[in-house]
Order: sequence, then structure tokens, then C-alpha cells
Amino acid sequence: MTSHTVAAIGLLALAGCASLPSGGAWVKYRCSDGRTVEAKYPDATTSVIRLKGQTHTLHVALSGSGVRYTGDGWQWWTKGMRGGMLAPLAAGESIASAPGTQCHAR
Repeated sequence: MTSHTVAAIGLLALAGCASLPSGGAWVKYRCSDGRTVEAKYPDATTSVIRLKGQTHTLHVALSGSGVRYTGDGWQWWTKGMRGGMLAPLAAGESIASAPGTQCHAR
């Protein structure tokens, strides 16, 4: 990864997180498949999601739009403050191949 790519990822993360709450504020999302996801954004490059009583820490990943976080077997892709998409990551994946589920903040 070049220094330009790293810089671009950092700028995307900062731009995308500007509208998200920072620190310990949890945002609750209701997903189209009936699941509830809670997310918080402790810094410009991290999202912590709570799903079915388990907490997962994800880190910003390259995306064309919005802010995409990956880690711990999950991809969480946000579009502003109100929308997100949750998808499982198969072993070795850096972008989800399985379809995700749309989620909206309550």
C-alpha cells in the first residue's frame, strides 16, 4: 500500500465520520431482516458494533462512498448518520461477497 493510498483512506475516514457521533454514544439501527445493530464511533477510524449481545471492533476500510468498516468477521458500511449495511465477511475476505442487510437508525 502506497503512502498516497494510506492518506486517501485517512481522508475518507475523516470526511465520512464527520456526521457520526463520536465517543461513547450508541446509535441503534433496525435492519430489514429484523436484527438490531448498535454502533458507536470512538474515533475517526473505528466503529464498535453490538450484535446479538456480542461486541465487535471494526476499522475503516477503503470504499467508494460512505464509510466502510471491517473486522471480526463483519462489514459495516455507513451512509451518513441514518443508514448502514451489515454483511458477514467470509474467512480471508476484505470485502463481503455475501449480500448484506440494510439498516436504518431509529
